[in-house]
Amino acid sequence: MNERAALVSCANRRVPLEALDIGLPIVAARQQWNAALLAGDTAVLARLVEDSAAHVSPQFTHIGRAAFLAQFVRAMATRPSFRLVYTTERATPCERPNCNTATESGTWSETWLEEGEPTTVSGTYYAIWRRDAAGWRIRSEVFATARCRGRRYCGS
Repeated sequence: MNERAALVSCANRRVPLEALDIGLPIVAARQQWNAALLAGDTAVLARLVEDSAAHVSPQFTHIGRAAFLAQFVRAMATRPSFRLVYTTERATPCERPNCNTATESGTWSETWLEEGEPTTVSGTYYAIWRRDAAGWRIRSEVFATARCRGRRYCGS
């Protein structure tokens, strides 16, 4: 299997075929993000987020890299068996010359043990990426929770 096929296979089979060639750098950057979350590697996470990035949900808005990352760092430190995975469904870089931006959308799923009980929270996200000399970085990310399973945390 060549490198491109491996990245596509590992990323998500739902990435539209027409977006693979132009969206591949975003899919690869998101794979780095997912691997860093799994490993608890905050240095890699920090490199993938712009200094002034915005992280938005219906419950909060975080502005700046430190605030953006704080939510993830707190979850990694306090939720036993924490795992969060983003699944890219569409990645579309801007096609204008010197544009250096891209959009990404998909689903996310977070699991952990809440007082020993398996808990899953999941939903959708939309991200804007911007390319600079260091590579692709998250400029902003908006996400919404669609499902929550686990009586202790979700109340159901």
